[in-house]
Amino acid sequence: MAATLTDETLIQQAVAGRQSAFAMLVKRYEKYVFTLALRFVKNREDAHEIAQDSFLRMFRYLADFRGECKFTTWLYTITLNRVRNQIRR
Repeated sequence: MAATLTDETLIQQAVAGRQSAFAMLVKRYEKYVFTLALRFVKNREDAHEIAQDSFLRMFRYLADFRGECKFTTWLYTITLNRVRNQIRR
């Protein structure tokens, strides 16, 4: 059933407080975010940390997602910002 739910539906449900909807979003995009981070930092441990931080940011700001771009673009931007912060350290 989770595969049939759109990102928009999961986002709405997660914003409304449904934890399982947020968990489905994380499950759906965990490889995407990790792979993206790993591409830049070349270290699995740092990539895992970046991915975790990216999902925490996603959770914190999910209600602010307005749908003006694709969800993956928004998540890519969050992850890339986390990568930049990691590289600065």
